[in-house]
This record gives sequence, C-alpha cells and structure tokens, in this order.
Amino acid sequence: MIKDSSMLRTKSYYSRCLSDNAVAKFKEVIPVLIPGPPCVSPGISHYNLSPAEVDSIAEGAATSLRITLDSVAPLKKKIVNQRRCGPWYNSHIRTLKQKVRRRERKWHSCKIDSYHVAWKDCLLGYKKALRKARTAYFTSLIEENKNNPRFLFSTVAKLTKSHSVLDPRIPSFLSGEDFMSFFTDKVLAIREKANQAIPTTGPSPDVPTVGTYRVSNEPLSSFSPIYFSEASSLIQKSQSTTCLLDPIPTHLLKDVLPLIGSSILDQINGSLVSGYGPRSYKVAVIKPLLKKPSLDPDVLANYRPISNLPFISKVLEKVVVTQLLEHLQRNSLFEMFQSGFRAHHSTETALLKVTNDLLIASDHGLVSMLVLLDLSAAFDTVDHSILLQRLEHVIGIKGTALDWFRSYLSDRYQFAHVHGVPSSYSRVSHGVPQGSGLGPILFTLYMLPLGNIIRQHGKNVHCYADDTQLYLSMKPEETEKLVKLQTCLKDIKSWMSSNFLLLNPGKTEVMVFGPEPLRDRLDHMITLDGISLTSSLSVRNLGVTFDQNLSFNSHIKLVSRSAFFHLRNISKIRKLLTRHDGEKLVQHLLLPGWTTVTPYYQGVQTTL
Repeated sequence: MIKDSSMLRTKSYYSRCLSDNAVAKFKEVIPVLIPGPPCVSPGISHYNLSPAEVDSIAEGAATSLRITLDSVAPLKKKIVNQRRCGPWYNSHIRTLKQKVRRRERKWHSCKIDSYHVAWKDCLLGYKKALRKARTAYFTSLIEENKNNPRFLFSTVAKLTKSHSVLDPRIPSFLSGEDFMSFFTDKVLAIREKANQAIPTTGPSPDVPTVGTYRVSNEPLSSFSPIYFSEASSLIQKSQSTTCLLDPIPTHLLKDVLPLIGSSILDQINGSLVSGYGPRSYKVAVIKPLLKKPSLDPDVLANYRPISNLPFISKVLEKVVVTQLLEHLQRNSLFEMFQSGFRAHHSTETALLKVTNDLLIASDHGLVSMLVLLDLSAAFDTVDHSILLQRLEHVIGIKGTALDWFRSYLSDRYQFAHVHGVPSSYSRVSHGVPQGSGLGPILFTLYMLPLGNIIRQHGKNVHCYADDTQLYLSMKPEETEKLVKLQTCLKDIKSWMSSNFLLLNPGKTEVMVFGPEPLRDRLDHMITLDGISLTSSLSVRNLGVTFDQNLSFNSHIKLVSRSAFFHLRNISKIRKLLTRHDGEKLVQHLLLPGWTTVTPYYQGVQTTL
C-alpha cells in the first residue's frame, strides 16, 4: 500500500482489491506466462546456467507476476476520511446498522410502541453482532501473531492509546535522501577513522599462531541444488512479509506456489549451481529504524538502517545458510563462545555462561572485572575482501560456492523509502545487510579471530553478534592482571582497526563484581584509546541489568514495573477479549516460553 499526504480531513492512498475473483483470474492467467511444478530432479547439469540466464529467469518471472497482478487487480487511488471504521466492521455489520437506523426513524415518525420494541431488539442484535465480530477479529489477530511479541505490544498500545510505547513516526522534514546520505557518510567516516588507527609497526593481531585457528579440513566447493518440496517448505514456513520490491504480495505467492514452482526453483538452483546471485536480488529498501523508542526521532544518528529484501532472495539466503551451517558444524568451525545466530544458542545462554563464571569466582573470594565492548555500526563497515579471504582460507569455501559469496557481496545497491518517496540508489561497497538471513552469519565469521586474540591474553570472552563481553577474575592485589588487560584491549583495538571495525570508548562499559570489601581494595580504573573507564554501579548487558552484587534487584524491579504496566493495558481492553485471548496475551507479552499461564492468570484475573 502506497500512501500520500492530503489536506483537511481526508487522505488518499493506493491499494489493490484482491478479491476472490481477482485471485481466481490471476491463477488462471499466470500458468500461461510462468512454468508450473518441476518434473525433473534437481541435477547440476539442468541448472548449469550463465549469469545472464539467471538474471533473465529472475527478472522475467518478476515482470510476468507484476504485469499479471496489475491486469487483474490494478492499483486504485482512494480518498477516505481520516476517521476509519474498525477492521472488524464488515458488510454484515453495516447491513445491521442500516436496519437499526431504519427502524429508529420509523419509530420516531410514528411513536408506536411496537416499533419502539422492534427498534430496541434490532439495536441489541446489532451490538451483539458488533461485539462478536470485534472479538473474532482480535482472536484471529492474536493467533496469527502469537510469535511476534513486537506486533502484539504495538497492537495493545494502539488500543489503549499508550503513545509512549508506540513506534514514533519519522518526522516529515526528514527525507529518504537525508537518511541515505547520513548512513553512507557515517560508514565512510568510521572506516576512515579505523584506517587511521591501524598500527604502522609490529605484527597484525590477525596473524594466527600455530594451533590458533581451526581451519576447515573439508572444503565446501559448491552448493547443492534443492528439490521443490524443500523450497515449498521454506516458503510456506517463512513470514508473509512483503517488500516494496516484491512483484506480488507474499501471501498471494504462497497461494499460487504450485502454479509457478518451476520458475522459483530455477531461480534458486540456477543461482546456487552457477555461483551467481541475480542482480534483482541485490537491491535493498532501507527502513530507518529508531534504535530505542525513547530517542529523539528528529535526530538522524538515532536511526539504524534495516534492509528489506525481495522475498525470494531471502528464501535463497536460507538455503545457503542451511548448507553453510552444516559445513561449519561438520568441521567444528564455530566460535565456541559466540551465541549469536546459532541453534540452541541465544542471549540466554550467553548471560548464563557469564553470570555463572562471575558467581563461581565470587564464591572463591575473587573479584571480577567485566568489560562490555561497543562497536560503531559494525555490520555496515565489514570489508568484503577481508571477509572473502576469511571464508576461503579459514572456513574452507572454494569453487562455485566462493564465487556465489563473491557475487552476493558485489554490485549491491540500496535506497531509502520514506514518506512514500524513494531516494536515489546508493552502491553498497562495504558491510553485510542488516535484516537479511545471511548477513548476521557472515558477520560472526568475520569476527572469528577475535576470540582467539582474547584467549591468547588469558582472558575470558563471550560474544553475541557484535556485543563482546571480556572478563577476568583475580585477587585484589594482583594488579599486574590489570596491566595485561590493558594490553589485551590494545590488541583488540588494533585488530579491529585492521578489520575496519571501530571500538566506541564512549559506550564501552566496565563493571567490578565480587564481595564488597574486596571490590573496595581494587583500583579498577583502566583506559581504552586514552579514555579512562571507571566502573559503573549497574550496566545493561543483552537486555539484563547487572549490579555489582549480582543480586539483579534493579532488573527485577524494572521487569516488574514493565509487567504491571502491560497488565494494566491488557485490563483496559479486557472487554474486547475472550478469556482465552486474555490468557494468550499475558503468556506472549509477559510470560514468553511458558506452555500454560492458567495458574498465573487465575491469580491476576481480578486485575484483568
């Protein structure tokens, strides 16, 4: 849907009417233009295509889908009042309302008691039907988005008019060109600053010593083509989000998948076997996302760029991710203490490991120092040539598989779409796309040497994506360990500069843990890049507030306050929900991961 601003009390927008008849017509026309289900096995020779042929298949299919959709359900401009009916207000409800109005007018004109009774009965039926439709709408909404807490939070906030938790809108004076210029200049400035900080003498910290790296013994020379059943499963399980670049809505694509399966399979397998990423897959729409709801939306620096990619390109990335992860698992190439974007790993496992180590050290009468390293725009400054070298020489990516990654990273473009107006295209020469399935995995592989560098200094480390936690335990009098920590931080900064990553001393935090008498004996001031870092009383670590005693009292108070705030909001819309829907909201907003909340819900039902 493309919206534009309007004056007075109306607004205009463009939308399609995807009625049942339009969808049926689409299904009737599209098989003539695009091949249907594949009838051959996914053999290498069948998909041995040139880059031009891969581009032709991808662009031809997208053009056919787009033209067909425009013919059966063209975009139409509509002008409506700003005050819109609820989404549960359907034709049946409208008919009942009209009937109520007719009977009301008839009673007012005649003043006959029987007409008054008929009007009241009709009004009661209308209210019951409206309440039932509204409840059914929210039941469906909660069920469809039960695994999307962000959407549920936003929905409850809108219904209760809790503007403080709503996503702020981008101010009208900020355009797509403003965002693209800011994001591009920011990356160039960070890379230039990192380049200036590269040491001119001494060995690079990235040069591995014997036994430092686990290098792949079994190379991944090519990607295996997939069967239609695999592609269909991936597509159907994916979220039905639609990008501005998609030729048709994703929910419609899932519906007609049996009719166009061969074309989609040709796009995916043709790319995998040829080692070439279609150029139409390498254009991203940048969505500026405010880093925190509390930040000022008028300031460009408070936004991060999120890449929205075509749906089929994300399916292709999932296929690559699956085969890449199998290779990493088979060759034990994962960083042992990296919890980001791995099965059975999460912020929870990272926090449990670090907290357990700190508590054990405290039990042994030691004090511990935790350093939370912060990187500036880490995903956006990744150097492509360094990443490709790491993939080839450490991860063992060879042949057409390496060609595919080289193609994936090259000739990428992006533009920002703000207030319905696209910016000019900007070439992407650095970084991996945030918002993609493959980008985060590539970033963790790019960071692979960091854990080895820290362990060479005898320090503990645990990472989650670009959040790095460095910690050590010691007796208060062992001040020489603080000197070694300084040396470790210096080598980390040097390695990061060599890899065009920039440490942000202003946001890097330090905290000392352990028994209070021992903490007071430790002179815990350290420096990073010439900036003194003193210990904080509390720090925010992967969403959890740490205090020096590891009592988590501050975190518990914060979570409790937030929980009661959301319980109060749910109570405001309790009349709109069934008991079961109320339970599900409590479960998914306040008790994620619990299989049942009935005992807890019974305890708070008076509040709701």
